[in-house]
Amino acid sequence: MVLPLYKYIAIDPSGRRVKSSVEAESEAQLLDILKKRNYAVVEMRKVSSARQHNFFTVSLKELVVFSRQLATMIDSGVRIKDALNILSNQVVFSKGFRKRISNLVISLDNGASFSEALRNEGIFDSIFVNLVSAGEEGGVLDKTLEKAANFYESSKRLQDEIKSSMAYPMFVLVFAIGVIFIISFYILPQLISAFGNLPLSGPVAFLLSVNRFLSENWLLTVILGSVATFGFVIFMKSKYGVYIKDGLAMIFPPAAKIRSMMAVERFSRTLGVLVSSGVLLTSAIQMAAAASNSSKFMKKGDQISSRVKEGASLKQSMMESGIFPQIVYELVGTGEETGRLDEVLNKVADFYEEQVRTGVKKLVSLVEPIMIAGVGGFIAFMAFAMYNTIFQLQQTIGK
Repeated sequence: MVLPLYKYIAIDPSGRRVKSSVEAESEAQLLDILKKRNYAVVEMRKVSSARQHNFFTVSLKELVVFSRQLATMIDSGVRIKDALNILSNQVVFSKGFRKRISNLVISLDNGASFSEALRNEGIFDSIFVNLVSAGEEGGVLDKTLEKAANFYESSKRLQDEIKSSMAYPMFVLVFAIGVIFIISFYILPQLISAFGNLPLSGPVAFLLSVNRFLSENWLLTVILGSVATFGFVIFMKSKYGVYIKDGLAMIFPPAAKIRSMMAVERFSRTLGVLVSSGVLLTSAIQMAAAASNSSKFMKKGDQISSRVKEGASLKQSMMESGIFPQIVYELVGTGEETGRLDEVLNKVADFYEEQVRTGVKKLVSLVEPIMIAGVGGFIAFMAFAMYNTIFQLQQTIGK
């Protein structure tokens, strides 16, 4: 669930007029947030509950480096504006991200808090923004940034390992597409033209028709292909893309199992770091559900959060959702009883992270022979089609 966005005008303790925006569940919560900052509210209004879409997003690698370096400088006593000015000149970041860091400094100069500046910039996810907000309110921003850096490093490590495991299958896939392209659009037309006009039918005729169309409309094809690819990438990053991914995963059970384990890992790790940083549990649950990248978890996130708000324990609320393995319920219950919920959630995340690694390796071992067999099958099919065409030619010549 996305929290409503409120814009406000207030007077800070130094008497300066502050104009900014912040996410809150209600006007009462917004007043409570501003009261903790000793702000005198002049005006406030609800803007929208929808986020603005921003085509520029900060990469996971840049977010890790940004969090780690900022935490180190703040821990060393460097003022946050000075630290941001230093980071805005670091060549390790992209030009676009360096500009966004400079914008953060401008927002701070205009009276916004660091978390508000991050939220207004629109490129940082809600997890990072809320971690910073909790760190500011608790006076432990450096420690919170360290937790954020560790959290995103863990996510990046798992992401990199999955990409590394899938490198060879992807190479086979690209090689297969290359072979199909060369056979279909170069070798086959040359072979057919060598025999003159033939009574073609079936797949050979279809491939030649496609080849002719692409040759005559190559510019249109490139433009439409680029637009379609860009649109597909944007769509798959949206909440609707999550449903498509879940649907595709269900076709192949091993992939569905890995995706389910990844959802548990992301939910547990995100909830653990948010709880340990002092973020309100109900809000943390909703953010963790969104971070899971699973349609099931997103649907149940509001339900779990509502039950906790009504007074139910987190274990009971999660059990009622029916989307977690039994071991997760038991461990969460133990964490609640011992007051070490964040530690238990991190251990759950570590366990499922290892399960994902093992599952990906098994999946790759299944995918590789399937892809190789698919490439071989297509080449065999094309060879049969061409042989059949040549056989038709011999019959024509014989008559």
